[in-house]
Amino acid sequence: GYGGPDCNERQCLRNIDPLYTDDATARVTHTAVRFETTNPSVLSGEYALVFYDTHGEDYITDPLPLDGTGVIDGVDHCDYVVAAFKALPNGVVPDIECTQTVIDTNRGVEYELKFLGNPGELKEIEVLEFLDGKRSTILDSSTGHPFAGGEIIMGVATTVNGEAKDYFPTRCEGITVKVLADSDNTDDSWNVDVRPGSLGYLTGPDGDLTPAEAKLLKRCLGDSDWDHENNVDVANWDKGFVVEADGAGPTTYNMIGAFPHAIKVVPTETASGYDKFSYGEYYLTWWDESAAPGKEFRVANLNSGANTRDEAVDSYVYTSSGVVQQVGWGDELSQEISDNASGGASSTRITGTFNKWDNKVYASYDVSCENNPESGDRNHKCVEKGDMLFLVDGCWGEGDGSAGTVNPFFGGPVVSSACTDSTAVNYGTGNVLYSVSKVSKLDLAADSVTDITVPIDVTGDPTLKKYANIYEITLDKNIQWDGSALGDAGNNGDGTDANWANNAGLVQLFHFTPPAEGDGRVISYVEECSGRGNCDTKLGVCKCFQGYTADACQEQDAMAGFHSVALRDPNNRMLGGVKKV
Repeated sequence: GYGGPDCNERQCLRNIDPLYTDDATARVTHTAVRFETTNPSVLSGEYALVFYDTHGEDYITDPLPLDGTGVIDGVDHCDYVVAAFKALPNGVVPDIECTQTVIDTNRGVEYELKFLGNPGELKEIEVLEFLDGKRSTILDSSTGHPFAGGEIIMGVATTVNGEAKDYFPTRCEGITVKVLADSDNTDDSWNVDVRPGSLGYLTGPDGDLTPAEAKLLKRCLGDSDWDHENNVDVANWDKGFVVEADGAGPTTYNMIGAFPHAIKVVPTETASGYDKFSYGEYYLTWWDESAAPGKEFRVANLNSGANTRDEAVDSYVYTSSGVVQQVGWGDELSQEISDNASGGASSTRITGTFNKWDNKVYASYDVSCENNPESGDRNHKCVEKGDMLFLVDGCWGEGDGSAGTVNPFFGGPVVSSACTDSTAVNYGTGNVLYSVSKVSKLDLAADSVTDITVPIDVTGDPTLKKYANIYEITLDKNIQWDGSALGDAGNNGDGTDANWANNAGLVQLFHFTPPAEGDGRVISYVEECSGRGNCDTKLGVCKCFQGYTADACQEQDAMAGFHSVALRDPNNRMLGGVKKV
């Protein structure tokens, strides 16, 4: 609640600039919480939640009762959660929504919170299960004791990250799109153009994008790698793909490249349920000129299984001046994933593995900037604290070395076995832009491998298997989907126990470098006094500009004069008074 060089200045409330939501929608934090038991109808006891405001101040809710049905004394669990947040001191959570789902048959509940009254970046909430000293108060009703290991899953994960700055402020004028899964409408099976990192496509609201609309979109997407010299076509843009060759022929495929485009897709005002919190969904997109006509604008990730225009939402496209780079490893002079059209060596992608409800990613190579060599094999883009990453489910390939293919390329052309059809994809994985909290190298464990390219003979002794588990990336938020699958995307083994190499994750990592601030490339729309007033640092109250009102000047009012509101204590907590000046 304090700032200034010697911490003698009070800070004011932050909120959304009302002029920003005249033309765009705001992203506020969405968080999922899950309690799932192995056996039905045994979840009981109570827990609390820890909430952190935008200043990092923590608040603990009153105890919340649990039941496997998701209902306690005729009241939905969500209603208890909302009441507990709204009861926190000083109205710190003024507006919140909660929706819940009961898991299978009375095996617990998962609910999602939307912090509508707390815009900006929030530290992830925490579950507090030890309300009785060292003993968990989340209980198995059949025993009256805490659950044993493996009998319950508890998790918290951010599903949409709140933001104070918009890195995707540029709307593509004159065009709207719909995002479709490239799958058959009868059985959701994948269509012929689907490959890892190519699960869907952008289309027009009523039909294929016309040539004129496609040209508008290309021009709006523009450059993707901060190198205007390699832009192509009259649209002066980057296509964002690489060519990979597979087999002795070889057969060539267009695949998501080193520098795909990142876009934000926001529902139009006519969409059902549209309001200022109808957040934009992030997609990684690129151009595949070999795809079926009308399906060339590919997307790596999906937010729904919609595969017909009637099922999809008409949306605006927003672009960024920032750069997304697929994280790779090798000695390429260009330090980027390169074309492999002739069937030579395929560029190595750095992949990761992680568990759902966790914030640790284990990379296949050392991604740190500190240990990055200056020449030879090295990171194409190293990662350090404060960097941003996209982790999207692109059904990344498991490798096809076991198929006997000559010179198979990294990951291969077939989506992972977990992605049987468009209903099996993890949706919404692009809606969180993660910040890196720490990059570290762990001590070697008994099952650790430092070089994933060396196969291991595990014939007769599976305990000899080793894994890429020492290069750790810690994120600022837990991950809301399961990326624990392992494989041999680099085709280092042949699929047999004599040459076992399924030792690393499959999820390909994408580094996001935000644009430099200035010239409208970044818009700060959650600020003190909503950017529509000045903060009185002696009182900690906002002095709103004429035409703006409310405690953080977040509301427009033609009758409002120049005034201050919301008296607060030294911790920036509302005292309940309003002072006119």
